[in-house]
Amino acid sequence: MAENGSSKPTIEIDGLRFTYPGIDGHPPPGSKPLIENFNLTLNAGDRCLLVGSNGAGKTTILKILGGKHMVEPHMVRVLGRSAFHDTGLTSSGELSYLGGEWRRDVAFAGFEVPIQMDISAEKMLFGVAGIDPQRREELIKVLDIDLSWRMHKVSDGQRRRVQICMGLLKPFKVLLLDEITVDLDVLARADLLKFLRKECEERGATIIYATHIFDGLENWPSHIVYVAHGKLHLAMPMGKLKAENNLSLMRMVESWLRKERDEVRRIRKERKAQGLPEFEKSVEGTRVAGGPARPLNNGWAGGRMHATIAGRDENLFHSSSNRVLRN
Repeated sequence: MAENGSSKPTIEIDGLRFTYPGIDGHPPPGSKPLIENFNLTLNAGDRCLLVGSNGAGKTTILKILGGKHMVEPHMVRVLGRSAFHDTGLTSSGELSYLGGEWRRDVAFAGFEVPIQMDISAEKMLFGVAGIDPQRREELIKVLDIDLSWRMHKVSDGQRRRVQICMGLLKPFKVLLLDEITVDLDVLARADLLKFLRKECEERGATIIYATHIFDGLENWPSHIVYVAHGKLHLAMPMGKLKAENNLSLMRMVESWLRKERDEVRRIRKERKAQGLPEFEKSVEGTRVAGGPARPLNNGWAGGRMHATIAGRDENLFHSSSNRVLRN
């Protein structure tokens, strides 16, 4: 995808294949890869829009690039290094991943709860050491943050502004955004996109932005990537795409998703006509020291000290993932 052959790519994905592992660290037998044969190259200054339907694999791809899932080092290189194995990428701020909400795990409280601490925005933003004061002030202005905000009293959108600001304090080289603007109002989102474009044009940063909201994005991306069912279906510069298609960005993506959905429905109809289940059964299980695959929920059941199996609530602590983790 990179057009400038003289510069070294900032992001290189080569034949990426990924399946979420079971509790033994291996993919369940018979499971299909979530991401398969995925290739992508981006250069400094590229602004890449990542699009696809829900469950297409966008978040998984961004998390792999952000070093949150382990893959073979040769499959994914960020700034010439392995994002998972080279922790200096994220600790230095050169690689930044922003996605989801501020949440933390609370054992036996029902998975995760939002973090809503009684702390001021000022204390959070000025409590990060080694930050350029001028950059911090610019971000506070861009995101229109009131330093007196208390995190347990503000709205989701205001809390999101503080989260974004903290994630951008260090001058990144690669930025991964996963639906991060979903809570922002129109003005805050427009100002943030303008700032991010300037980061790419003036500092040569690379940004991948996954979103389902296309307002104000018509002229923002330099490249677009369309993912469906974990596979790359399209990757090209926006200029070339616009030259081949007269539709707006939103209508273009809508046409891709409709075509994808119609194909899925056609396949389901054919399976039903053949007497097969409409939906293919997913494989859920784990390999245990040469034994057969057995179903397990990979984590706690909310509010319980044992696992739930096949939707049942039984005293099965002997097969709970808690036991595996504590051995």
